[in-house]
Amino acid sequence: MKNLQYCLITIWILTFNFVPLHSGARESVFEFYPEALNSIQYIPIDSTFKNRVGDMVNVDFVEYNGEMLVPGMNYWFKLIFNNSKLQQNFYYIHFNGFFPELELIQQNYHDGKWRKDVGGASIPFKLRTKKGFFKDKVLFEKSDGETTVIYLNTKYSGDSSHRLPPLNLVKKTEYDLLQVRTNITQSFFAGVISILCLFSLVLFILTREKLYLSYFAYAVVGSLYFFYYYDYIEQFWFPEAPEINRLFFFCYLLSQVLYYYFLYQVLRSQKVKKWRRLIFRYTMVMGFIILAVILFSTIDFYFAVTMSDYLSVLNGSIILLLFIVLINKVSKTEQIILFGSAFLAIGGVIAILLGLFAVSVIQVYLYQIVFSIELVLFTIAVSFIYYNDRIERIRKELDLARLYKEKLEKEKNLEELNKAIDKKNRDLTYKAIVITQKESVQKVMLKQLSDLNKQDKIKKSDLQKLISNLRANTNNNHWQDFENHFISVHPNFYSSLNERYPNLTAGEYKLCSFLKMNLSSKEIALVTGKSQQSVDVARSRLRKKMGLDVHENIISIINGIKSN
Repeated sequence: MKNLQYCLITIWILTFNFVPLHSGARESVFEFYPEALNSIQYIPIDSTFKNRVGDMVNVDFVEYNGEMLVPGMNYWFKLIFNNSKLQQNFYYIHFNGFFPELELIQQNYHDGKWRKDVGGASIPFKLRTKKGFFKDKVLFEKSDGETTVIYLNTKYSGDSSHRLPPLNLVKKTEYDLLQVRTNITQSFFAGVISILCLFSLVLFILTREKLYLSYFAYAVVGSLYFFYYYDYIEQFWFPEAPEINRLFFFCYLLSQVLYYYFLYQVLRSQKVKKWRRLIFRYTMVMGFIILAVILFSTIDFYFAVTMSDYLSVLNGSIILLLFIVLINKVSKTEQIILFGSAFLAIGGVIAILLGLFAVSVIQVYLYQIVFSIELVLFTIAVSFIYYNDRIERIRKELDLARLYKEKLEKEKNLEELNKAIDKKNRDLTYKAIVITQKESVQKVMLKQLSDLNKQDKIKKSDLQKLISNLRANTNNNHWQDFENHFISVHPNFYSSLNERYPNLTAGEYKLCSFLKMNLSSKEIALVTGKSQQSVDVARSRLRKKMGLDVHENIISIINGIKSN
């Protein structure tokens, strides 16, 4: 397992050091020059050099033996090719971005006139003789005779002295075919990237979550590097501003910061909460550093390129560390993200190995393919995240709906219970009124019988017995039935009332029961057979005993007492 980890570390370091292969070859391998090249001669160009193009044949060149080229210095190179080893009449020469300005002149063997071809990343797109990738490419034609002689005027703008890098010869027919295939491939790539970006953008619009926006930004910025490499940005956006076009080279570096932020948004597990915070802080610091490098590139582009290489190695190492630490701590969806990054690393190291043997567009194709596969894996993971989040939202909505349903059912039951209580309260009120009326009748009868009892003609013993029975029925036993019925409706009312106000009298308890039934003073007077004024006086005394302020409503206080 440790050996595997060491291998992965090496892969990541090599992968993020892969980009300099496109930005400028700084590893000169002198013996890698084409077999058809017989001789390389050169002279530095200073302010005293006054030769015109037509006089180049008279210039005394010296043999080039791997001398160091000084940054900022212009050079003329004289290249002599063996015609017997040139299979076609037209060839492109390019140095893989080493020279920002390159001019080829060659004397036409038909009419003796001099022709000129211009290339280089610092030359505006519309002024370059030949369009398309390999920005520093220039075209020469095979001459009659045994050799073909061409002259190259170059300007080296690196950040340190360096030898002349290996030049690459590409047959014009092969390059033209490669250009056609590249245009088709890039159209397909642009279509795939557009679909993936549109997908993530739609998810962001639907959810407003930063996760999908960060994925969208990573896919777009990472893709801009390839569009820069294949010359589409210069062709369609800034054909007259090469200094702006060169800034798009740093898209590969900026995409690394966006990857970190995307990874920060992806990691949601509580198990990696600390690592997630560290990723966010690292993203912020690295973002400021990279922005500083990009700004500094306007002053010294090649030094900024060197710094970007070192930052890429650092970022690759950090990402590998995160892969090793987090792979067993995160969910399956998050593992897809990490494995997608590892897949990009493997493709990158293979592209590097291919680049060691030949500089061509093939390794860029490979890197672009694994980048696309990585984005597809990321899209799958993001789809799962959106699906899981949607399932979770639906589950929460169902839970809320269930709680709302339970609430409605409780409210319905409470409403039915209140209706039942109101019905029983009405029954109590009716019973109280009946009892009161019965007592009133009994009292009247008692008075009448008492008056009869004073008469001599009526047998006193019978009347006395009747009076005794009536008096027995006028006691508070009638109210006992009322209280029993009230307690069945409000079983805990009297006990709760006694806990809060233990000094109340029986009459005041009865008054509280009437108030609990929301009876007005007029209704209480009718039930008790007293005057409304007497009821109001009793209510006032009850308020004082309960210690209520003027602004407090006695009915609200009594209704707040626990009764069930």
